[in-house]
Amino acid sequence: MITQFQIIGLLKHELPKMNGKAYFSEIPRAFSSIHASIYCLSDFTRKNLESKHFKTARKCFALAEKIYLDGDIMVQLLIERVFIDSLILEKTIKGKNHLETLIPPVLQKIYLTHQEQISPSHT
Repeated sequence: MITQFQIIGLLKHELPKMNGKAYFSEIPRAFSSIHASIYCLSDFTRKNLESKHFKTARKCFALAEKIYLDGDIMVQLLIERVFIDSLILEKTIKGKNHLETLIPPVLQKIYLTHQEQISPSHT
């Protein structure tokens, strides 16, 4: 099991490899806490989706799923409440069907469950 403290190091190592730009140098405290690190992952994913960099976004989703599956309860809650919820609430992301094709199965199930909770279908 990966703890929240190990996740900070993992994200600090993995995310910059996905992007040759100095995105992470703009956020000096991005990896100061687990919450800030997960927020940084969700922001980076969102920016890649908005820029239509779907290959990098898919890598972000795969990393988030790995973190979720291997993480302790705190890490899992943060992936659900910060990473997944930011995607649901983000108004700038278009094409729900395309987004769902990028999300790995475990995260997709959480995404759909949270989406239903936020906007239940009318029967």
